[in-house]
Amino acid sequence: MTQKILVVEDEPASLRILRYFLNREGYETAGAKDGVEAMGLLGQCRFDLVLSDIKMPRMDGVALARHILSTLPVTPVFLITANMSECLEAIQKLGVPCLSKPLSLDQLLSKIQKVLSTGGQSEL
Repeated sequence: MTQKILVVEDEPASLRILRYFLNREGYETAGAKDGVEAMGLLGQCRFDLVLSDIKMPRMDGVALARHILSTLPVTPVFLITANMSECLEAIQKLGVPCLSKPLSLDQLLSKIQKVLSTGGQSEL
């Protein structure tokens, strides 16, 4: 069965690149432009992992991660940001892995594979 990843990113080009890359690696993906749209998708479909930017309009990635952790605690969440202080805050407050931009797609793939092969959140 193909694993499903929800990619949440407000920058259209970044969203397209991440989805294209993950699809090429054999994952099924869905995309959302912010946390509000992502919550709608999470209510309709089960995802094996959520990859979300932190800075987005309407609902940021930290609020989205908090929602996922409280309602879908077995769904792993990765946050991404260009601001490392936001990354550290997300890790400290939520215990959610955070990756800094610009992303290394090979590193991202390795981390996704590791978490999905263990079936849940993992220390990165």
